[in-house]
Amino acid sequence: MERGIIACINGKLVPKEEAKVSSFDFGFLYGVGLFETFRTWRGRLVGLERHLSRLMKDATNLGWQLPPTLETLTDWVLQTLKANKSLIAEGKDVRVRITVTPGTVDPAKGWWDFASAEPTVVIHATPLPPDFDSRNERGWTAVLAPWQRPKDFPLWQIKATTYFANVLARRHARSQGADEALWLNTDGNLTEGTATNLFVICDGEIWTPPPEEGLLPGVARSLVIELAASLGFSVIERPIPLSTLSRAEEAFLTNAVIGLVPLTKIGDTLLPSTQTSLQLRSAFFDHCFKRGQVILWRL
Repeated sequence: MERGIIACINGKLVPKEEAKVSSFDFGFLYGVGLFETFRTWRGRLVGLERHLSRLMKDATNLGWQLPPTLETLTDWVLQTLKANKSLIAEGKDVRVRITVTPGTVDPAKGWWDFASAEPTVVIHATPLPPDFDSRNERGWTAVLAPWQRPKDFPLWQIKATTYFANVLARRHARSQGADEALWLNTDGNLTEGTATNLFVICDGEIWTPPPEEGLLPGVARSLVIELAASLGFSVIERPIPLSTLSRAEEAFLTNAVIGLVPLTKIGDTLLPSTQTSLQLRSAFFDHCFKRGQVILWRL
C-alpha cells in the first residue's frame, strides 16, 4: 500500500495509520456492519448515488440512527478522494470503500441493542494496480464453494460486513487455482460469487439469478442489465440450476470494481466463448469512462 493514504472517520480526514475505531465498536466485536465498494474510472465516479442510497436504506431498515445525510456522505467521499488526489493523477484509479457500523456497544444495554448508538463511518481510497483492468479482460476461472447457502437467509440481500464465509470460500477458490468461488443455494441453483454477481448466456439469452435465490443484486449488475437491454440482448432473471452449465455458451461476473469479467471455466466446465461478454464489457467500460461523474475538476 502506498504511503500518504488518507482515511475519513466520521467526516474527519486522518492518515491511514491514525484511522482507528473503538475496541467496543459493533463491527469489531460482532462483525455487525454495512459497506459499499466502488472505484474511479479515469477520474470519474459511476453509480455513487445508487451505492449511498442502498447503504442508507439498509441502515434505516436495520434501525440504525444514521446522522449523515446522502449529501453529507457524498461530500465525505469527495473529500476523501480530494485528500488522495495524488493516487488518481496520471491515469491511475482507486478503489473506494465505505464501512458503516452501528457504533459502540453499551455494555449496560446489551450486545444486541444498537438503537441509540451513533454509527461509525469509515471511508478508504486505495490504489488499483496499473494492470488491473488488462489482467481481468483475459477472464477469470471459478469453482463451486464447498458449502451451500439457504436462499431465504436475510443477510444475503444486504451488503453486510459479515464476510467470513465469503473469505473462506474465496480462499478455497485460490487454493484450487481459481479466481472466484460460486455459491449454490440449498435448491442446488447457482446464485453469486463471493464478491460478484453471476450471468450465464444460454440459448442466446442472458440469464441471471433473481435476488429471491439468495443473493445481493449489485449496482454493477443493475447497470449491466440496463446496458444489455439497450444493445438488444434479452436479459432474464431466473433460477439457474447447476446442470445449466453443461449447455452454457458463456458466463461472466460483475461488480463495481472489476466491472464485467468473462468466465472461461467453472470447475471442470470450459466455457466456449467470451464474445458477448467482451462486447458487454466494452459497453460497460465505455459508459463508465464517458458518462461517469467527473471528479478531477472538483479536487
